[in-house]
Amino acid sequence: MTYNRVYHTCLCLFMAIAVSCPAQERDSTAILDPVQVSGAGKRNSFTGSIPSQTLDRRTLNQLNATSAGDAAKYFSGVLVRDYGGAGGLKTISVRSLGATHTGLLYDGIPVSDVQTGQTDLGRFSTGFLRSLDIFQANTQLQPAPARSFASAAVLSMTTKTFTPPVNHEWFAGLRQGSFGFWQPFAGTTLRIGNNLHLQVNTELTRSDGRYPVNIDNGVLTRKSKRINTDLDSWQSEASILKLFKDSSTLQVKVFNYLSDRGLPAGLTLGNEQSKQRLFNSDQFVQARYLKNYTNGYSLLLSGKASQNYTRYTDPLFQNNAGGLDNRYRQSEYYLSAAISKIIRNVRLSYASDIAITDLNANTSNFAYPTRTSLWNNFAGSYAKKRWQIDGSLLLTTITDRTRTGIVSRDRNKLTPTLSASYRPGINSPFLIRAFYKEVFRMPGFNDLYYILVGNSNLRPEQARQYNAGFAFNRSYDHNIRSIRLSADAYLNRIDDKIVAVPAQNLFVWTMLNLGKVDIKGIDLTGELEGRFSQTINWFARVAYTWQQAKNITDKAAGNYRDRIPYTPDHSGSGIFSIAWKQWNTGISALFSGNRYGLGDNSAFTQLRGWGTQDLFISRFFLIKKARALIRGELNNIGDQRYEVVRAYPMPGRAYRISITFSNQ
Repeated sequence: MTYNRVYHTCLCLFMAIAVSCPAQERDSTAILDPVQVSGAGKRNSFTGSIPSQTLDRRTLNQLNATSAGDAAKYFSGVLVRDYGGAGGLKTISVRSLGATHTGLLYDGIPVSDVQTGQTDLGRFSTGFLRSLDIFQANTQLQPAPARSFASAAVLSMTTKTFTPPVNHEWFAGLRQGSFGFWQPFAGTTLRIGNNLHLQVNTELTRSDGRYPVNIDNGVLTRKSKRINTDLDSWQSEASILKLFKDSSTLQVKVFNYLSDRGLPAGLTLGNEQSKQRLFNSDQFVQARYLKNYTNGYSLLLSGKASQNYTRYTDPLFQNNAGGLDNRYRQSEYYLSAAISKIIRNVRLSYASDIAITDLNANTSNFAYPTRTSLWNNFAGSYAKKRWQIDGSLLLTTITDRTRTGIVSRDRNKLTPTLSASYRPGINSPFLIRAFYKEVFRMPGFNDLYYILVGNSNLRPEQARQYNAGFAFNRSYDHNIRSIRLSADAYLNRIDDKIVAVPAQNLFVWTMLNLGKVDIKGIDLTGELEGRFSQTINWFARVAYTWQQAKNITDKAAGNYRDRIPYTPDHSGSGIFSIAWKQWNTGISALFSGNRYGLGDNSAFTQLRGWGTQDLFISRFFLIKKARALIRGELNNIGDQRYEVVRAYPMPGRAYRISITFSNQ
């Protein structure tokens, strides 16, 4: 498909949906400046028919989390693969379905990496975020991009909110910590016109990452420091938001991320030498237009152009070229149009998305793949008194083209989602809910076309999700102000699991559809808020997951019903904080039970469970017209030595201090 054809296809798609909205007379109503755009109110994650969890700005401030990957560890049912340190890559798996089954949204627009199928969450700073949400199945928002319905779970990152009618907001600060960690940051929001605002944020990170580790060579254990774990990164973004006279909104965002990091070696048999480097350059520009009509129609238009450049070097790799210097450039162009209509107790919506992605590389015999993806989704919701029923039907169409080699065949797949909730009484705090969802996951470019390893005959992974649970949400007028609880039991089944297996020998591997995985689990989440007195408030949050994820591929195999790697039976987190006047202090904790680093479960492959605790204390001051916030953290206070990923030790005890100045 040529770019001209794509352009005209997308243009027609936008026009077709736009003209389906009835013409509206010009609205002469005056703009109300105090309106909070971008949805400033906190979304209650304990009242939906689809399980979801939220970390709002207040909760994020209480965590030892400088990136979205660090913060996501506090969700129940979520496993984050963390390779350690500030520069360690972080990917997310929800309910053990794998990172490739988790979709990402940044201010409502999808983030993707078709090369690997998973995105490093370490590149998204929590300093820019207003909230971090995890949704099972889909976001339940209508209208919404069709692509957001294509994943088994969705991690949504929402950046800080514009606050009209303020003419000027600003903040600036510095974080400093153990292992050579330095992080200056700044941001500003300007009113540059009538209901037109500009927001700019930037953050630099520097860390040498040389934290203490114990190295075991099989005979002796010696103390050392992690090698080649340095990180230099720069994240910046600029946003413009326009509120029109008809109350429609347009948001345009430009995002930039640059990083240069060392990739440390896995500490196996005392090996600690590595000179591998990874350079990333990631930029995108995205736009989102939302219009709510007076007759019940809503229109959402979204677009995005992104480019990701990756350079991986390994001078110690033994080949005729004297090492590796692999360079990849991935580009994607994405358009989405969605419309919804409210008819009494029914809300109907339709969305159509298109994405064109290509990948170039400097390696020999590269396939140079291009993928055209189409998503068409019809969704409906019925709500009346105690009941709510939601459903969607998504059609996914994938077409690959390559310059060289064998191309994967075209794919078309319909995947349904159905959810329902029931409230025993109209004002009852209890909510009973259930959902079923099918998921179609197309293999990434590396799975299909990577030299020697890729297999263009791979079939897409198929996943089925079953969930049943309840939520409780009640507010009080006494010392316990609110109680929010949720419990969900689930069963997931993955067919045609894509796995790497030896082809000709142990040094030449390929990708095959060999796996079937059975996943059972229970997620529990609770939040409580209260006060000890008129001036002392407290907040507590706990999350717990029990889970069994097992390989059921071949009954005759030795690893039949063995646990899949990195899935503990028990894991969880907790937060408790107290606020008194200008002071705020608290403790947070994470724990994980035993798990296995390989698919063959044995004492040799077992990884011990671990638990960490972090403390923080902060105080704000007023200095003339500015506000200063000073914060101190002591992380991993027990100096726990542990591994999230086998052979990649995590940092021990560390400190971090910060100071922030702002006019708000």
